[in-house]
Amino acid sequence: MSLSTRFSSLTRQLPQDTFDKVLRWIGHLFFGVLLLMSLLYYKERLLHFDAANYTFQLLYFEDFYIGHGRWISAPTQLLPLLAIKLGASLHTVLLIYSASFILFYYLIYLLVVYGFRQAKVGLFLALALCLTMRYKFYGPVGEVILSIGSVALLLGWLWRGEVLSHLSARWNYVLSFLLMVLLILTGHPFAALSLLFVMGFYWISSEKWWDGEFWIMMGAALLLLGRKYLSLQQEGSYEAGQMDNLQEGVKLLGNFQDYYVFDRMLYFLDTEYVLPFAVFCLCLFVLLYKKKWLLVGFIFFSHIGMLAAIMVSFSYLNDPIYILLDGYLSHLGVIWALPMIYVLLEERSVWSLALIVLLLGFGVDRIHGKRTFFQERMEIIGSTMNPGLEQGHKKLLHHMDHFDWQRLWLPWAVGVETLMYSALQGPEKAATLYYQQARMDEEEHAKSEDAFLGVQYDPFLFELDSLPRKWFLLPKGPYHQIAPQN
Repeated sequence: MSLSTRFSSLTRQLPQDTFDKVLRWIGHLFFGVLLLMSLLYYKERLLHFDAANYTFQLLYFEDFYIGHGRWISAPTQLLPLLAIKLGASLHTVLLIYSASFILFYYLIYLLVVYGFRQAKVGLFLALALCLTMRYKFYGPVGEVILSIGSVALLLGWLWRGEVLSHLSARWNYVLSFLLMVLLILTGHPFAALSLLFVMGFYWISSEKWWDGEFWIMMGAALLLLGRKYLSLQQEGSYEAGQMDNLQEGVKLLGNFQDYYVFDRMLYFLDTEYVLPFAVFCLCLFVLLYKKKWLLVGFIFFSHIGMLAAIMVSFSYLNDPIYILLDGYLSHLGVIWALPMIYVLLEERSVWSLALIVLLLGFGVDRIHGKRTFFQERMEIIGSTMNPGLEQGHKKLLHHMDHFDWQRLWLPWAVGVETLMYSALQGPEKAATLYYQQARMDEEEHAKSEDAFLGVQYDPFLFELDSLPRKWFLLPKGPYHQIAPQN
């Protein structure tokens, strides 16, 4: 085959039906790979940090655990709670819970592809989940990334075309309003930036300058976000603390290059994002060539705004602890993915499909590589516990002075992380390690017969006598203090 023949085959335009069919199967394959990874690496995904806390809350209370009123988590907990009620083993519950997050995204994929008939939006969701997400794949409970599914749902609705055209304009307005209310109220506050970006992109690219449905949705979004902002000012709440951090972090914008978070973002761009960022820039040049000045300007300033919001949110960062930062950086994938599908999939060419597959494969490969951090973290914690376990102790105490921040990142959930990890070998193998804070009540409780210390933000939330004995046979008795290792 000559070079010109190969080039023409790559640039030829596929029929719409064939093109959409290929897009759908690429999406099915992508989510199939993620589902397989969720089953293979369920321990890496569920036995660290927030994911461990959410998992243990489900096991202990056998009820939904909704953090900070973000009900977007509820659908991911239905299947594991059902498994718990049916008496499934700990191993089975964890497998089901890990898979539930991928099934959540996959259900949204099916809705936008087959319900709204927008195969491109299905690929948008796939790209948004892997262009910039890395470590957060192993922290799936975060509402900040679950809300990416909401963003895809919104885009599918906006691009739905003739779907529901049989309904009156009034009913379409009502449904649009209710969808926006649902997405804003159930998701993470930071995800509102991505939702507004999608709205703005749609408004400009479709030239919906005076469209009634658009302005109803935008008005609802702005009102709800304003209400949420005011409610976050309540003193003492978690969200209020986050708002205080944001207000303090605004000071960095004048000298952002001096902050550690700026260095880390450059590190991610250099080591993780080179290919997707290059394709994103290519798409901007194509839009410039097509003289879509307003759209390019909107994308550019949205990108700068997202970067600024991330830097402000993590102005406090002083160490390479990426599990939270990675979740916010994942929303850069939203801003990169939308121009990609808008530009690359417009001509329905073979080469554009190949580039999309390359981007998806690149993202999945980088996500897969991050599993080693969580595996090594398990090994480090296990080696810390081994001397005490060999002496027959099942409840171990270590002081925060000996916590390795560089390699373990966060200590607050280690008590339940270690309990679940050890119990996978059998209920009688259950053991726990807790990193003791400088609190007299913790120290006194650790000496009691019914001692159990679970999570640092509320050490006495879980009681020893209430631990589900079908999974955790933790003995009575005080904690054993681990001697510092040389």
